[in-house]
Amino acid sequence: MKRQAGVTFIGMILIAILVVFVAIIGIRLVPAYIEYVTIVKHLRELAHNPETRGLPPREIQAAFNRRALIDDIRSVTGQDVDVIKEGDGVTLSVDYSKKIKLIGNVNACVDFTAKSD
Repeated sequence: MKRQAGVTFIGMILIAILVVFVAIIGIRLVPAYIEYVTIVKHLRELAHNPETRGLPPREIQAAFNRRALIDDIRSVTGQDVDVIKEGDGVTLSVDYSKKIKLIGNVNACVDFTAKSD
């Protein structure tokens, strides 16, 4: 007689719990990464735009605020953006942390560094 091989019921339950846990974490973290990608996009557009290169830092930060308002960016404001003038160009960067509630009292703290290249 052949012995049956396969996953037991308890094994399937454990695998299902693991898959659900990973899915919950992914669903909670994806919006933070989408917001990060949007922030990087806006920093690059502002840094490479010929109209904003000659502006003072306050006006560049105000331009970021206008873009953040349109795209519903809440983690970073224009005052958080560091404006570094390099010769004829400008480099924009921002460091921020985002606290994301996962399950119950378990949170994830994700640190982001966005920079225009």
